[in-house]
Amino acid sequence: MSRRMARWLAPPLLGLAATAAAATLSWTATPAAVRVAGPDRDYHSQPLTPPAPAAGLVPARLSWRYRARGGPPPRAWLCQADRCLRLHGQRGRASAPAGWDGERPLRFRFRLADGAGPVRVEQLRLTVTGPAPAQSSE
Repeated sequence: MSRRMARWLAPPLLGLAATAAAATLSWTATPAAVRVAGPDRDYHSQPLTPPAPAAGLVPARLSWRYRARGGPPPRAWLCQADRCLRLHGQRGRASAPAGWDGERPLRFRFRLADGAGPVRVEQLRLTVTGPAPAQSSE
């Protein structure tokens, strides 16, 4: 990878990191807070998409965090379309489900625990890591 390419892949404000030796990329998203208010209903974060330099990155590892205020934490998932990964806890790491597409957005999904009152889920953060997409030669 040329120096010019390395600088382009790792601008500090994109939340993107490149590791040449391991040939991996990562990107981070911090969506707005989500109010989870009613029972028997799912609430979703805004769509989370990679910045342009990470487009096509196939998710391999995920790390997340969020904080619930106002009551017990809701049940949580990270979803791509209708394929969801259950998140066990307000912070954690997991392997991405096989078949997740690096071009499609991800969303946090929340649902109140049985009998729980409304909560505000805030300080959401998702980091996606995976192998760098293959570069075409010119």
